Amino acid sequence: MSMGSYLSDLHTHTDFSHGKGSPEDIVRAGIRCGLKRIAITEHAGGHVFFGVRGEKLTRLRKETERLASVYARDIEVLFGLECNLTGFGKCDAPKDRSMFDVLLLAYHKGVVPRDGFLLKRSMEAAGMHKSEPELTAKALLAAAEKIKDGMKNARPALARVAKELGTMIEINSRHITLSPDDMRLIAKIGAVMRPDSDAHSPERVGELGPAIAAAAAAGVELPGDGL
Repeated sequence: MSMGSYLSDLHTHTDFSHGKGSPEDIVRAGIRCGLKRIAITEHAGGHVFFGVRGEKLTRLRKETERLASVYARDIEVLFGLECNLTGFGKCDAPKDRSMFDVLLLAYHKGVVPRDGFLLKRSMEAAGMHKSEPELTAKALLAAAEKIKDGMKNARPALARVAKELGTMIEINSRHITLSPDDMRLIAKIGAVMRPDSDAHSPERVGELGPAIAAAAAAGVELPGDGL
């Protein structure tokens, strides 16, 4: 089995939200560990506690643009956003997404529900409602389809639509939630997976090893990022 190499980390957080270290600390950490591409991806504004919005988001964009210019010879710096599921087929991705290079999408606690579906997910997170992973996957996919231009029994639906949309499925080194069977199923369907660190501190930037090791243990080849 061969495994592609990765010189990019497209999921990091800074002290603009709940991470440690400035955006520049994150970029410099990426350079130190040999990355060629890094994305700053704070939570979108729908997250009550960690959402970055308004003037603060503008400041982050300008700082990311500055870093992209200062470190252009060493690393490609991208401006991203980790969007939050806010309801069935709904998320908090801004209407104008032209400024973003990378968009991530996930369900998070700490988001005000915009419909009964997300209210049930919030109750589920608190242990007050049954788990409905297939429905959650469908909600994520419906939301992803709306922003495509920029849960065990749920995996087949997730993989099929991710393949159709050309959306990658993240293997998160910080929280590996995909089982070996999940990974094998996703690979069989033909969706693309990639590892990311979800780094919340400079020390964790580029820490893709756990995700890559999990894929290798499942007997799944990752294609690499071609950098």
